[in-house]
Amino acid sequence: MQGPARHRRQGFTLLELLVVMLLLGIVLSIAVINIGDQRHEELRFESQRLYQVIRLAHEEAILNQEVLAIRFYPHGYEFQLLVEEDWQAVNTPDYMLRHELDEVFVFELEQDGIGVSLDGEDGGRVLLSSSGEMTPFTLILKLDDDSLSYQLTGSLMGELELVKYDPFAGAG
Repeated sequence: MQGPARHRRQGFTLLELLVVMLLLGIVLSIAVINIGDQRHEELRFESQRLYQVIRLAHEEAILNQEVLAIRFYPHGYEFQLLVEEDWQAVNTPDYMLRHELDEVFVFELEQDGIGVSLDGEDGGRVLLSSSGEMTPFTLILKLDDDSLSYQLTGSLMGELELVKYDPFAGAG
């Protein structure tokens, strides 16, 4: 007597498919978290870099008795020197060269509480005076998805402050 005929199984069981989908979901969520963390870390780095570069440029303006400006663009900035009533891009030292950021990073500039267009020819310029003064400004550096922002504030007396910024809870 022979036992019942064995049928060969074809395909996957529902349980196997669910386990594979669960594992794929875990792997994808880890990848998304790591990408988000990398962008947040890069924004933090660029914010701190900008803070330090403005401090250095401000000291250069005072030491060299020059009028400098930092010109902001929607995704970058450059330093400029006032030469005979004309603004010219600074080409030395290296930290003052034009610095472009990836398009996921966005700048928003306010002067005297009013938003400034960064697209115009004269818009987005903060003066760094040889007397130690600077144009008061507030610059928001953020990711294009608004998941993280930093606020850089400059006072008339040349003081700078960089804070992590939450537009719903205020600076902090």
